[in-house]
Amino acid sequence: MNPNKIATLFILLLFLGGLSGFSAQDSSAKTFKIKVTAEQANLREKPDIGSAVVQQIPGGTVLEADKKEGEWYLVRYVLEDGGVIAGYIHESLVVVESQPGAVGEPQAAPAKPAPGPQKTPPGEPKPIAIPVYESVVPVEVFLSAGVSTIIADDFNKGVRGLADSNGALLGATPGGSVNALRLTYCLGVEIFYRASPWISIGLGVDDLNGYRSSRVDYPPADPGLAAPYTTARLSVQAIPVKVSVRFYPRPDFYVKGSFAYYTVKADYNYRFAPSEVSWQEWRGQATAHTLGMEVAAGGEWALSSHMLFFAEAGFRLAQLDKFGGTGSFRDSVGTSSTEAGSLWYYQQRGADARGYNLLLVLASEPSGADILGARRATLNLSGPTLKAGVKFRF
Repeated sequence: MNPNKIATLFILLLFLGGLSGFSAQDSSAKTFKIKVTAEQANLREKPDIGSAVVQQIPGGTVLEADKKEGEWYLVRYVLEDGGVIAGYIHESLVVVESQPGAVGEPQAAPAKPAPGPQKTPPGEPKPIAIPVYESVVPVEVFLSAGVSTIIADDFNKGVRGLADSNGALLGATPGGSVNALRLTYCLGVEIFYRASPWISIGLGVDDLNGYRSSRVDYPPADPGLAAPYTTARLSVQAIPVKVSVRFYPRPDFYVKGSFAYYTVKADYNYRFAPSEVSWQEWRGQATAHTLGMEVAAGGEWALSSHMLFFAEAGFRLAQLDKFGGTGSFRDSVGTSSTEAGSLWYYQQRGADARGYNLLLVLASEPSGADILGARRATLNLSGPTLKAGVKFRF
């Protein structure tokens, strides 16, 4: 062969070899290593929390990352059979082990969870025990129970006024106290869609129930007779249907804002027995609707990979004043009546000419010389709330 051709071919091979080495070095310089810090991380098909999960990677696995796209790393994962798959993993589930261009060890084999609790090496940040951000399906269900305060002044004053008015009629001083309605118990369920690692949007419904009963006795006119008495039972049920947004500034803490549509039912039952054989009874039921809002903040603690305990404190704003329903009256001599109307709060002059607060459903606004300050009764559901419960992830 012509020596010139041999020399030319040799030079060309050297050039191609150098170019190949440069390309390989450049490609290697672009990769870097990341380590899974969560107990388990989802490798997704696309850089989107709603994307399909192609593989679940155990904690402690070191991965080769090609690049970062926003909050997601594009990585390659070596399967147990030697195959390699590529996908995206969220930045909240990993830490960077080496920067782009650093020379490191080959990718570690898929880690198998070691039995028993694992200790965090000294100096290394404690990993998140459960990947709060990640889920195969970005849906979360909250089941809760708690307590909430309400302001039911018209209801409580109406019961007190009735007891005092009956005492004035008997010419006796009431004994005992009226139990005020101030607390409701709450059960709730909410379903949230995890739109991003920091934001979730959901719908929910609560069931608030408050109930109080009271009995006031009066001294009998004759020690041998039964004591006259007044009993009163009040109940309030509120069902808010809520649209809520949760914001997670960190995986285990959130703040929440909600708008709600309230349906509220109020009931009363009064009974006055001036003697053993005579009595009078008033019953009423009224409903109202309103819009309200809530704000709250809470924390979450992992119980398992799919279940967390949460607790939150918040404040509710909602007030109602247009109750409509039916009221009835009956007594021991057979008198009875029923009327549809509104729930009214007013003062009526008693047997001693003093004004006593009353709360009754009446067909029209009470009026007359003995009626003072009649207005629609109000119920204020505003107040602090405390809840705790369980969150399920799917």
